[in-house]
Amino acid sequence: MDQWHTYLGLILLYAGYFNAVDGMKTLHTLNQQHFVNILQSGKASLIYFKRTTNPSIRHFLQQLEKSSESLEEYGITVAQVNCATEKVPKYCENEDVLKKAYLFRGNIMLRSFATDTLFDVDAIVANVLFNLLFNEIKYVSSLMDLYDIEDKMKGRRDIIFTFVRAIGVPEHRAIMETAFVYGAKYQFVLTTEQSVLEGMDLEDPDRLSARLWFFHCKMAMDRNQPCKRSYFEKPLTTVNIHSYLKVLEAPLVTEATVPPERVSTVHVQLKMPVVFLFTQRETHEHDRTIAESIAWQLLGRAGVVLVSRTQLHPNVPTDVNVGYRSAGADFSINYLVTTSVEEIVDLVKGKVKNVSTREKDDEEENEDMDFIGIQDDEVAETVYRDKWRELNIDFIQALTDSSFPTSLATTPQVVVLFYTNWDAVSKAFLQSYAEVSTRLADMKDLALTRVNCGDWTDVCLKENVTHFPAVKIYIQGENPLFYSGMLGAQSLLKFIMLSRVPNPLLLTSTEDVEAYLKGELHSDLKPQWGIPVVGLFSPEMKKVNDSFIEAANSLRGAVVLGLYSHKDAIYLSQKFGVALPALVFIRKEESHVDGIHLDSLSTEDIVSAVKSAMLEKFPEVTVENFPIYFHPLKPLFILFIDNDDTKTLKAREELGELTKLNLQIYTMCWIDLRNTHVGKEILQVYLNYLPQLPALILVQLNSSGQVFAFPEEQLISKMSVLHWLKKVQTGQEDPKNLLQGKEWTPPQAAYNFLAIMDIMHPGFAKQRTPNSAKQEHLYEEGENETEHLSQSNKEEDQNKLVAESEKVHATPTTSNEMKTQHELHNEL
Repeated sequence: MDQWHTYLGLILLYAGYFNAVDGMKTLHTLNQQHFVNILQSGKASLIYFKRTTNPSIRHFLQQLEKSSESLEEYGITVAQVNCATEKVPKYCENEDVLKKAYLFRGNIMLRSFATDTLFDVDAIVANVLFNLLFNEIKYVSSLMDLYDIEDKMKGRRDIIFTFVRAIGVPEHRAIMETAFVYGAKYQFVLTTEQSVLEGMDLEDPDRLSARLWFFHCKMAMDRNQPCKRSYFEKPLTTVNIHSYLKVLEAPLVTEATVPPERVSTVHVQLKMPVVFLFTQRETHEHDRTIAESIAWQLLGRAGVVLVSRTQLHPNVPTDVNVGYRSAGADFSINYLVTTSVEEIVDLVKGKVKNVSTREKDDEEENEDMDFIGIQDDEVAETVYRDKWRELNIDFIQALTDSSFPTSLATTPQVVVLFYTNWDAVSKAFLQSYAEVSTRLADMKDLALTRVNCGDWTDVCLKENVTHFPAVKIYIQGENPLFYSGMLGAQSLLKFIMLSRVPNPLLLTSTEDVEAYLKGELHSDLKPQWGIPVVGLFSPEMKKVNDSFIEAANSLRGAVVLGLYSHKDAIYLSQKFGVALPALVFIRKEESHVDGIHLDSLSTEDIVSAVKSAMLEKFPEVTVENFPIYFHPLKPLFILFIDNDDTKTLKAREELGELTKLNLQIYTMCWIDLRNTHVGKEILQVYLNYLPQLPALILVQLNSSGQVFAFPEEQLISKMSVLHWLKKVQTGQEDPKNLLQGKEWTPPQAAYNFLAIMDIMHPGFAKQRTPNSAKQEHLYEEGENETEHLSQSNKEEDQNKLVAESEKVHATPTTSNEMKTQHELHNEL
């Protein structure tokens, strides 16, 4: 687009665009020579050729006159030619001249408009600009057209997509005036087809109002990566859209080096709300990640500013973590204590009326005390922090004693959640269960249901439900499957999807075996599939074949096993270099087939061999999979990384080579702090400082608690690491730190309910409280010790994260699974 368009357009946007009133400007009347001069100038012009002062066109001429001032701001001449006195060839000779207006660019006639389509100023300006900007604006009539443009713009330009009810309405004019200014920077896409909105995830798709989305395609460098979308919620006016684009062009998160009261951003200038997050050097990277997450959710609504705590006034309490400046001219800042990202977002959106400020009344103080008291139970803490979140589970069918058997008989596969309303773990898990139910809602042969065991005790007893929450899958004609995995949406979704596949999967040819190992069978389940494992047996190996089938049945939902039991299985065993009977598999990021010879024919040993085959030799450890790889008797050998630069990739490659030496005395793994934020806190606990990354750490968890760190100045290579390990084993390397055993005690003595029970009924809880005498003393002196214990609890939080991870295999699965899920939730 020509540069002068941009300058003229910006002047208009800042000055305002008010319709001309009657009498303010008279419509130019051209003679034949003036008309020729306009055509020869090369500029755009809208010309109406009239013959008489017909009363039927009087309204049109009035609107054309009013629109002339707006259009001439864009360099477009608006005029009329009186054909009664000027005989302009071609146009004045046309019998239909009274019914049309003509748009020219230079001497080229671009378009003729029926006068009844130019019914007011908005329609005239919108139609003229729409036709002049045909290179800048794409009109789409289907979702596929929109997706094609989106794919073409990835990595190149952002998209402004608009739906309007019709061409010529005020919202159409607003987007055309915006395109006149920004058409060279953004790709504008327009539709009037309501069917296109079906792919836009709207809460009220039936409401026929104008809408605008901003597609962030320029940042999508991978063609398979979808463009992020931001929805514009204000009325579509030129000024509103311009302000919105001005906000989008500002940094996503502003980092300020001045106190919050002196911060000036585009959001402050536009009198929009501003959220201040307070950070310090040790947690800056993590705080920046949280700030970006909040900024994306509030894009167009509020600004997000990251401010160093050193800039805060000394009178601001140390536990404050958020500052909030509301919309308007008032520059005062409310300092708040928030417990979740959702609470901040809801505050800006007006969904939270009561926010914890430093000016609390007695009731709010009591609520804070309640929150402190539940921090020793992370499941209860999750429920507390999510108490403002509305959880709609009405769409999940609630079963009763009569509908339970009916549902199992009429639906091929039924998933049932057994829970109670008063159980904290049940409340926390209901959110994950609702998410899975929504994602699987389109499956007609699958139903996700729930049974409230507080109401229907007989149903739960009959189904042998002994703890809450519990999930069982009922498949017609088969025994129910009991879910024993982590209480999170992704783990449950994987279990449900894999349970729908027969296990084992019978393979009929060597080609099927190789296709299965490559992941070409059931490719739709690839995200849940994991490592493909196939059992190879000759036909006469009936006993081990039967044991393998029993093992596969016991593992249903966790893994899908392939089974090949034919004469030519010997050919595959020779090809893969393993004697029959055998398991063959391909681990992630490896191309060659590994094999395990089955020495034992028992079902239990086959299950153990399958689980061993599914373990990666050098895995990325996350909160979710840590229990799978953790072994209490093996030292942890961990590589901590936070980027993919050459040094990091080389370190991972060298340690991957090291795993081939079969160093079974170590649990070797790596943690990416970008994916597992709690890893940063664990690293801090291990060393008492944050080293330069990549960092290689050896932790002796089984005995001494010694922590060794590979020298930062040395390059991580296979040989240098082997040499360093030799020095550690021979005592030539000094540990960097000694992990101290930490007891998970209540943050305040008043919340030590086991000690209280022992006081009331001596010996009742003694077996569960090793230091009951000490706890009783703490209870008696609790009022004086409260503040001290609360502070020490904060200082020990990071150590507890590591201490809890060490106990993950020794404690009941349900509570630990919820704790690890909650840790990850908090960090994100």
